[in-house]
Amino acid sequence: MQDKHTMSKHSATMKRVEIVEEHEVLSPEEQELKNQEQQLAIVKELRSSEEWYETTPYNYMTPSAIEHSLTAHSLRGPHKILRRPLKFFNKDKTKCIVIVYLGDHMCNKEVIHNGVLATLLDEHLAYVTLPHLPNSTGFTANLNVDYHETVSPNQWMIIQGQLDKVDGRKAYADAWIENIKGVRIAEARALYISPRTQ
Repeated sequence: MQDKHTMSKHSATMKRVEIVEEHEVLSPEEQELKNQEQQLAIVKELRSSEEWYETTPYNYMTPSAIEHSLTAHSLRGPHKILRRPLKFFNKDKTKCIVIVYLGDHMCNKEVIHNGVLATLLDEHLAYVTLPHLPNSTGFTANLNVDYHETVSPNQWMIIQGQLDKVDGRKAYADAWIENIKGVRIAEARALYISPRTQ
């Protein structure tokens, strides 16, 4: 789990951007996931909405930061997070929705490790807190996760989050993970703090 997050470029004014494929040639497995994601009802709804804007995950990160990131690098690949997640913000960046496919090498072939879910929630909470903190920078000061269901691998998951309040250098937010049927799997609440400036 990352202790510190920086989103300086990520906090720029929201505008619609062209989403470019991560790879010029997709493997048959990723092409199949692309076909599936385009048919998901939530994807169709978000892409047709004027309230939500799709952005490219990890585009605000330097190559070095990506190389050292759990979700952008270590957890990516065949049978893990093969396809780059879809990411949507509302206009003021107080809400975010991420849609991700979790493969069968995320723990064992029966259950996704809860640590993976906690990492996804932690990152997601950063998306809705950091843009509202001084210098768009902060770290996880507190993260509470409640798990309601186990997660079988090889399925699409939806992560949603929303900013609760900002108090100076502190930002509070809530996030949750659900499957495409709307069953809530886990939920979290976090406090992010922006470092003191000298």
